[in-house]
Amino acid sequence: MKKYWAVLTVTIKEYFVYRLNFILWRFRVVLNILLPLFLWSAVFDKSAVVGNYNMSQFISYLVYGNLIGTFVFGTRTFDISSDINDGKIINTLLKPVSFFTYSFAKELADKSVNVFFAFIEMYIIVSVFNLNIIPPKNLLLFIPIFVNSILISYFINLTLSFLGFWTTEIWPIRFIYVMLLSFIAGNYFPLDILPQSLYNFIMLTPFPYMFYLPSKLLISNIAIQQYNNSFIMSYLWLIGSYLITRLTWIKGIKSFSFWGR
Repeated sequence: MKKYWAVLTVTIKEYFVYRLNFILWRFRVVLNILLPLFLWSAVFDKSAVVGNYNMSQFISYLVYGNLIGTFVFGTRTFDISSDINDGKIINTLLKPVSFFTYSFAKELADKSVNVFFAFIEMYIIVSVFNLNIIPPKNLLLFIPIFVNSILISYFINLTLSFLGFWTTEIWPIRFIYVMLLSFIAGNYFPLDILPQSLYNFIMLTPFPYMFYLPSKLLISNIAIQQYNNSFIMSYLWLIGSYLITRLTWIKGIKSFSFWGR
C-alpha cells in the first residue's frame, strides 16, 4: 500500500512543478464554469422556468455538476497511450506493482488536485456572484451513484488509452469522446429538459450516469423506483465498462511488441 501512496503523492507534486501551466489550466477550468452560468442566467432573465427547473435549481445543478465533473472526468489515463506508443509502459510492467492499481493511484492524485481547487474556485464564484444554491439532498442515494460514475469514467478512459496498442492516433478519438460527453452527459443542462424520446435514448448510454444523475440527485427528490432503475443501469454499465477494459487490455498486451528495453 505504501508503494501506491508514494505514487499518489509524487503525482500530486508533479502538478506544481510547472506553475504557469498549472495556473493556465485552472484559468481554463474557471472559464468553463462561468460560461454556462452566464448563459443560463441570461435565459432565466427572460423565463422563470426552463423545463421543470427554476433558476435556483438550474444554477445549483450546474454548480454541483461542476464539482462532480472535476472528480469524475479528471484523468491521467492519457499518459498510458503515449507510454504504449513509445514503449515506456514496459517500465511500469516490470515494476513489482499492479498496473491497474498503479494507474488508479495516479488517477486519484489527479482527481484530488482537481477537487481541492474546484471547491475553492466554486466557493469564490458563488460568493462573488451571490448565487442562490439549494442545500444538497439525497446524500445517501448520491454516494453509490457517484462511486459508480467515477469508475465508469475511469474504465472508459482506460479503454481509450489501450487503443494505443493498435494506433498512435488516440487524441482524435479522445477529442471526439470528450465532445460527445460534454453534450450527452448533461454537463451544460439537465438532460430531462430534452424531448422525452431523446432523453430516453440517452439514458440507455453510460454518459448520464457519470454526470447528470449524480447532479440531479443533489437538487431534487426522486422516486425510489426511478432511483433503483437508474442504479441498476449504472451498475450494468460499470460491469460492462470494466469487462471491455479488461478484454482490451488482454488483447492489447498480447499484440504489444517493444524493442531495445
